[in-house]
Amino acid sequence: MRPNDGNIRTILRGVHLFAELAPAHLSELALASRTDSFERNQAIFRSGDSVRDLYFLISGQVKLSVSSVRGYEKIIDVVEPGRCFGEAELFCDRRCLTTAVALKTSHSLCISGKDIRHIMALDPRVGLRVMKLMAQRQVDMENELAARHFHSGSQRLLDYFLSICNPSRDRTGETQFTLRTTKQVLASRFDMQPETLSRALRDLTQAGLIAAHGKRIILNNARVDRYLAREAPAQGSVLAAGRRLPRPGERPRAGRTSTTAAQGRDGFPRSYCDEINRCGRQRMLSQRMANSWLMLQQRLLPRRARQVLGQSIELFDQQLLSLEVPVGSAASSSARAELAELWPSYKALLDAEPNRKNARLLYDMNEAVLEAAHRLTLGFEAADGTPKGRLLNLAGRQRMLAQRMAKLFLFQHAGIEVSKSRMELEKTGMEFSAAFAKLATATEDQAAIASELHSVAEHWHTLQSATVPRARSSFPTLARKAFASSENLLLRMDRAVELYARLPA
Repeated sequence: MRPNDGNIRTILRGVHLFAELAPAHLSELALASRTDSFERNQAIFRSGDSVRDLYFLISGQVKLSVSSVRGYEKIIDVVEPGRCFGEAELFCDRRCLTTAVALKTSHSLCISGKDIRHIMALDPRVGLRVMKLMAQRQVDMENELAARHFHSGSQRLLDYFLSICNPSRDRTGETQFTLRTTKQVLASRFDMQPETLSRALRDLTQAGLIAAHGKRIILNNARVDRYLAREAPAQGSVLAAGRRLPRPGERPRAGRTSTTAAQGRDGFPRSYCDEINRCGRQRMLSQRMANSWLMLQQRLLPRRARQVLGQSIELFDQQLLSLEVPVGSAASSSARAELAELWPSYKALLDAEPNRKNARLLYDMNEAVLEAAHRLTLGFEAADGTPKGRLLNLAGRQRMLAQRMAKLFLFQHAGIEVSKSRMELEKTGMEFSAAFAKLATATEDQAAIASELHSVAEHWHTLQSATVPRARSSFPTLARKAFASSENLLLRMDRAVELYARLPA
């Protein structure tokens, strides 16, 4: 789309890079620019492209993301109107890694990179601003990397809210704003599962820092400022919100507990429920990865199995990086270290060719990873020390048991540790049924949980029927049925676990 040059010059004057540019240079740049429209979900440029323009977003919203070969997507930024994007891709002489996609109908000013370089040579101020823009992008990414490893989900979410409001946020009363993106996109932006984002919002609400009404967020400015001032910032260890990161080996200050059920290191009243759920998910993923790998070995549902395997590996990797053990827990520290030590070998095996030789190695390796993840989960349950924590662990373990059932069925058919697989299959079924009865009894007055457990029971019966020994000729049908029902059961149990996490302490 080509509007008149006067309109383009007006837009260019609003771009910080070209502020105070000489009229002749501005006119030259306007001739080399165009406006373009992108429909929702339309790619502006993709990984592997050569980017030749700088983009200035006039309206709409654009996500910048990177993807793995297995199809996992990580959103690294969401661009709002008034911002440029594509600058690093433009000035780096290599094909880009990032993909830019319009999240909603968007309009952008596309400025020729060749002509920007010409203007930079004529006016050094433009080159300096480009350097500052790219330096700020680097600093933002470093801050986010540090926050990902050292801040809780609640803390990172609050930082994001503050970045939206500042510098207009008052120090008294309330500040309101509306989220312009979906919770799914926001969760991906912060490497969270949607349920983790929901819990982070709930933590902030329970701490009295915010009120959330759908996409409308209300900040309690006085409480937020008291929280921000709780610790004085130290030079060299400050993130965006000005809070100091704990130094290696630093002891908690007198009068404060470190990561207890009453108060976390970020100052939010919370329990260990998030960590119990996350470690429990690692426990489940250890079995899910073996399950999908074995489906590939049997050449059954290869496309779906490869997708599940890739997503599970990516999620296990991410969660392992973010796990922090309870302070003073030697058992949990040992389990966390063992899990980190086992993972590279297990991951390499999962990336290897799905054949019988590797399947034999996989049997023992996935059991060792499961054991380490289980001990780590028990460590968090013990640190939490509440009935709710024990209930959450019990519910989370059901996800693993369903995947384990399908895995053991596949190992048994493959002729690997047949008697052991058969014995463990029976033992796993008994454990699932006993735990299911406990969960149903403990929350029989919770209608929402009862509804989810009803669906869980239906999928559980399907999984049980699929793993009963039959004629060898019926194996492909039963294996597909077991794989599908274990995935459906996982989805239902994930929803149930989320409901258990919402129960009052």
